[in-house]
Amino acid sequence: MNMKKEILNKQAPQLLSFKIIEVLPVRTQAIVKKRFGLEDNKPKTLEAVGQDYKVTRERVRQIIESALKTIKKQPILETIGGFVNMGKSLLKESGGLEEESEFLRKIERKLISEKDAKMAGNLSAIRFLLTLDPGFVFEEEDNSNYGFWHLAELSKEKIDKNMKVFEKYFKDKKEAVVLDEVYSWAKKNLSNKINKEELQAYFRVSKGIGMNPFGEYGLFDWAEIDPSGTRDRAYMVMKHAGQPMHFSEITDLLNEINKSPIYPRLTSNSWQKQVCIQTVHNELIRDSRFVLIGRGIYALKEKGYKPGKIIDVIKDVLQEAGKPMKIEDIIKEVQKRRIAKDNTIILNLNNKQYFKKLPNKYYTLIKPYKILEV
Repeated sequence: MNMKKEILNKQAPQLLSFKIIEVLPVRTQAIVKKRFGLEDNKPKTLEAVGQDYKVTRERVRQIIESALKTIKKQPILETIGGFVNMGKSLLKESGGLEEESEFLRKIERKLISEKDAKMAGNLSAIRFLLTLDPGFVFEEEDNSNYGFWHLAELSKEKIDKNMKVFEKYFKDKKEAVVLDEVYSWAKKNLSNKINKEELQAYFRVSKGIGMNPFGEYGLFDWAEIDPSGTRDRAYMVMKHAGQPMHFSEITDLLNEINKSPIYPRLTSNSWQKQVCIQTVHNELIRDSRFVLIGRGIYALKEKGYKPGKIIDVIKDVLQEAGKPMKIEDIIKEVQKRRIAKDNTIILNLNNKQYFKKLPNKYYTLIKPYKILEV
């Protein structure tokens, strides 16, 4: 490489882009800059550029297409060889594909780490340079996927096939799972060469797969991934806490998640909504998934907690046991389902309408329940 090309190769993407398009007529240079956002990092639509120059969007498209063909024939493109190799290397790390915004940021971070902050330039300039090399292919956003880049050697058909395999995995699984679990399955059923970064790249590209703040992946239309309201978010917080919680604690945790950064293209914006303490309390008390077991303290019904008074809980405990129980065992079981003091439980056990005291501190149910004998 001669000295001039070596100097160009060390320039930031934006300056390098300006040098590359110097082979074009001045007016065409301006159109390319506007279309790709080379100056202000704000790409314009064909329609918007056409309005600026009083031409149709189709005419702008033709000008851009002709300009790119001209550029791709110029020797100056040799100066982006290092940039191209960097981009290909980064794509290979994620299995040959990556969601566009993440890919551009990866390149920018790499430029900064290897050289200095001035080398990063704007993301639009990075995108422009990528379009000049046939080794990269950009797929436009559609109903199933976000816009993404992939290596030309990796076909779109192969990517679509893999995507369907991942989506079917989650449909069959029917619950959100951590990345390690998906990774173990993928190595056995898809390819033993796959890595976690590749998995995440597929998930970032797919509009059907998402991740919640607890690091679990699943289908985006699941409440575990994209909750529809405060109740669903509160449920997930309690599920992961694994214990009863006061509604004020739940509120604090929800708002803590609200302050956490979301992962673009993966985490639903629903998790970013601020909540107030009274709203949480009102939502929980109306939802049968939650059981009020103490003053402001809620537990999940699926964990064995049931609504009702202490006396009703004692009835359930004895009925499920199917035999008389010692008073200490009754207290222990009731306190697993409700926050209650020992004396409160003992006081309720003295209700002779429902319970009969047997020798050795055993208690049994009486009418309307079947009497249980020791």
